[in-house]
Amino acid sequence: MSFPTRPYDWRDDADFGQETRLRTRAALTPELIIDAASRLAATAGADALTVRRLGKELGADPTAIYRHFRDKDEIILEVADRLVAATVEALPAGLAWRPRLEWLARQTVRTFVAHPAIAPIVALRTTRRPGEFRTVEAVLGALREAGLTEEQAAFQHLVYSETIFSYAAMCSAYAALDESSRQGDEAAWSHEYRSLPPQRYPHIAAAAPYLAEIDDDMVLEGIVQALLDRVESLAGPARPTGA
Repeated sequence: MSFPTRPYDWRDDADFGQETRLRTRAALTPELIIDAASRLAATAGADALTVRRLGKELGADPTAIYRHFRDKDEIILEVADRLVAATVEALPAGLAWRPRLEWLARQTVRTFVAHPAIAPIVALRTTRRPGEFRTVEAVLGALREAGLTEEQAAFQHLVYSETIFSYAAMCSAYAALDESSRQGDEAAWSHEYRSLPPQRYPHIAAAAPYLAEIDDDMVLEGIVQALLDRVESLAGPARPTGA
């Protein structure tokens, strides 16, 4: 009589694959799926967020993902909202309204630049999720503290958010360019612009030395201060003292 070289293992059965899929499917959670989607977006770009590729990343049947999310778009919005939430959750406590909005603007740009695959989605879409809700609440709260009416705060919130998100998305797209392209663009202010004939371009000739010294952080600072100066002008004397 011969004996098997190792003990019987139920996984030798032909239905092991089905059993594995069932166990994997049961182990999937929305959090695990969004973790995997965030990794894919960071490494391969938002275009890589297909359900098939996500299933491969998770080691699961792609159809199991549909038990938690209706479609790919819902997953993308979840990934985008996670990015938004990370920004507002890091907001330091105790800041007055103006430093609070300055901090949010700078941090938004930094976050977008660090996540170029998702940044355009955040800028273009409304996630309709907790991260976005918290951000809108924070901005509206700051504007109300500045002394704006509810109607003014609603409008200035959109002006502030869409301006900052647009600039952040532009910076993100620029950071994603290859290095040679960025170097050529940055050198233009010191070379091509400064070599233009002043007879034809007198204003450029006069401003060229200063144009070459301006960087993205300085532009962001100018945008933010212009936005918040507008808020102060709308609030007028009703603005809280020392805010």
